Formats: sequence, structure tokens, C-alpha cells
Amino acid sequence: MLTLNLRPVQTGILLAAAALLLPGCGASTEQPDFVSELVPVTGTVTLDGAPLEGVMVNFMPQEGNAIAYGLTDASGKYSLQPQMSGQAEKESSGALPGEYQVYISKLVLPDGTAVPEGLSDAEAEEKGAKQLLPPKYSSPANSSLKATVEKGQTTVDFDLKK
Repeated sequence: MLTLNLRPVQTGILLAAAALLLPGCGASTEQPDFVSELVPVTGTVTLDGAPLEGVMVNFMPQEGNAIAYGLTDASGKYSLQPQMSGQAEKESSGALPGEYQVYISKLVLPDGTAVPEGLSDAEAEEKGAKQLLPPKYSSPANSSLKATVEKGQTTVDFDLKK
């Protein structure tokens, strides 16, 4: 009786298919065209004069520009980077020139710890995160904060009031 072992053939087919499909996976490392137009934007966020640590500063374009965001450090300082996917994000900083609506968010988990980096506001809120800043600053729909980014370096400070 003749028996055929097809396992090596099946394994070979699977490996060949994987080799063809894998090059298309992963994030692009190419930078979009607009990266060359980015303007460095930095600033400080304070609440009644005291620096705010761990707040997300979000610049939403009023006209077609890319969204930019930054996270404050212990001294309340932030530096913007454009919102884009892939490795190019880590190599790019700043925002495109233009007018922006700004909202500033400080979410904490129910145990009082900071929301892990990479978790969106919506995902954090699903996990029970609470907003520590009033809606007049933290809500994209209610914030009256504005900023203008011009060519050359821009500093935009925010002194929030309770």
C-alpha cells in the first residue's frame, strides 16, 4: 500500500503564501508630503498659574489641516506632533500653519492612574476614565480655546482658570 505524506507540501504552500503577503503588512515609514511644511509648536499649560502634568493638548484644524497633539510633562510643557500613522510619526513634530480650535484633556482611570499612552479618549472612557478638566476646555464641542500657527516657531501657552 502506498501512502503519501502531504504535510511537507502543505507547509511549503503556506510558507510561500506568507512570503507573498507579508511585504504588504506593517506601517509605512514614508513621510507624507505635508511634513516639510510643519512648524514647531511648543507651549505650557497651567491651571490658575500651576503647571498641569499629563494633559493632552489637541489642535483641531478649522480648515483641512492635519490634527496635531502633544502631552504635557511635569512642568506643563508640550510639543506638538501631527496625527499620522506609521514610523514617520515619531520622526515628525509640529503643526501645519493655520487656525486651530484647541481642546485640552486630562483623563484618569477609576484608580486615579494616568490613561496609558496610545489609548484614545473614547477607549479610556469605556474603561471608566474620568475627565478632570471642565468641558469649557476639554470638550471639542465646547472649548473656546483657539490658536494660530504661523511659519517659523510658534509658542502657544494656555493659562486655564477653574
